[in-house]
This record gives sequence, structure tokens and C-alpha cells, in this order.
Amino acid sequence: MKNIQWFYFFLLLLVGTACQDVIDLETEAGETQLVIDAWVTDESKAQTIKLSLTQPYFDKGGIVPAKGATVILFSEDSIPYPFVDLKNDGNYVWQPKIAGDKILQVGKQYALYVKYGAEEYFSISKVNRVPPIDSLNYFKQKYPVAPTDLRQEGYQVDFYARDPQGEGDCYWVRAYRNDTLFDKPSQILPVYDGSFSPGGSADGLLFILPIRAGASPDLYNANDKVKVELYSIPPEAFYFLQLVRSESTNGGIFATVPTNIPTNIRPLDQNNKKQVLGFFAVSAVSSIETVVDGSKAIPKPSGR
Repeated sequence: MKNIQWFYFFLLLLVGTACQDVIDLETEAGETQLVIDAWVTDESKAQTIKLSLTQPYFDKGGIVPAKGATVILFSEDSIPYPFVDLKNDGNYVWQPKIAGDKILQVGKQYALYVKYGAEEYFSISKVNRVPPIDSLNYFKQKYPVAPTDLRQEGYQVDFYARDPQGEGDCYWVRAYRNDTLFDKPSQILPVYDGSFSPGGSADGLLFILPIRAGASPDLYNANDKVKVELYSIPPEAFYFLQLVRSESTNGGIFATVPTNIPTNIRPLDQNNKKQVLGFFAVSAVSSIETVVDGSKAIPKPSGR
């Protein structure tokens, strides 16, 4: 019996020491690429288009801004809206000249033009309709989670909006707590006709419950400020956001090989093989906000 025990002891010792070889990976920095983050809305406020440069995978430095670019948004009426890098930090800004001034109009197309160095790029996007957010409701909620987890108890907030008749309307739900956007990759919520995907039979109906609950990526406390925005987005932006969420949460033993997400921004010269990363979209926005008041909470719905 003792021999068997010693055998297992040495076997465990062998297993515990057999995987300690150090493997040095030789990595090579690829070609630097321009990244264009251009999401413009119909809100009457400053609009920002961010330009940056890619970095080697193991580079722990901050974001490298792409300075000295020319950035112009053109309406389908050929009206130019220049974006200027006011702080020389890669954030190109358009400022309203008067109160209520804005760039976008629902139903119109807009073209983005970017020149960086000798390279020129463009993209086209259309401003689609967006329904109003009718209301916000909240109720007391408690999750059966471990005692060490935060926010076990609080208020679940739902928003209510109805998708207009006509298939193919796409949206992006964005929620804020105390003016801080819920911006984790898992909290990206693209919507197709009030549901999660085409073919969801949600056209012209109230957004389905899991979408409405997107106002609460986390529970709120009493007196927290809640804000929910609904962006209209073109279908290509819907699929882009789906891919961003999928790639950003890709992990575990069943993870797939990471890949660059396709962009809708193209070189102006078709013979130019130097591609960029990022995305351009224009959105109409509806929004609603409130402050959580426990005395106004509705009774907890059954099954929630």
C-alpha cells in the first residue's frame, strides 16, 4: 500500500513540474493603420470624430492620436461641415454656431471625407427614423448572487418604445447611470425591428422585454439618475456592433481566432491598397431620463 502511495506522490510531482518550460514568442509589429471613429448624431451639440493609429499588440502606451488630418462631412445637398482638431489630440470637432444648430436631418445621406497624409478616404451613411421613448418604469429587484458581489439589490429599469411599421429599422440602445455610459462590450445592445435579429417578427410592435430591460445593464440605487438613448442606425452599423460585441467578449476554451472587424470606410483611390479601421454612421437620437424615486416604483411584475 505504501508503494502505491509513493507512486502517486512522484506522479503528481512529475505532472506539477513538467510544464514549466518558458516559450519565447517572437512578435513582429505590423503596418500602422489609421483608425476612424466617426459616429455623428442629429443632436444640437458638438460632434466629434476621433482619429488614431494602431499600435503593436504588446505596446502598453496610450492611444496615439492621428494629427494633421482633414475631416469634412458633406450633406447630400453638398453642404460641407468641417471638423477641426481644436486641441491637437486627434479629436476633430464640429461646433454649432447658434443654439439649436445641428448637422443632420432624418432621411438624408451624408458623406465623410478624411485626408491623412497623402491618403484619402470616404464613406456614406443615411440618417434613418427613430421612434420616441415613451416612458421609463422601475421596480425593486434582488438577485440571488454571492454575498461578495455588488448591487445585489436595487431597481430594475425598463424603457418603452414602439418600432414603426416597415421592416429593417435598426437601433442602438445606450444606457447611463449618473451620466456615465454603460460601455462594457457585453453591454452593447443593437436592435433590429424591436428584437435581436432579422426575422424576429417584431416589426411595428413594442420592443421585446429583453430589449426594454437594456435600460438596466446593472441595478440602480435610489436617487440615481437614469438616462436611455435610442440611436437609429443603418443595417451595416447593426452588424458592425454585433461583431464588436462578439469579438470583444470572445474568450474561454471555445474562443475563436480574433480578426479585424470589417469597416465601411474606403480609400478614395480604388488602387490604394492601404486600408483603414473603424466605422462611420449617422444617427437620429431619441432619449429620456429620470431620477429613481422609490416611492414611484411599480410592483414587481410576475416572473421578473
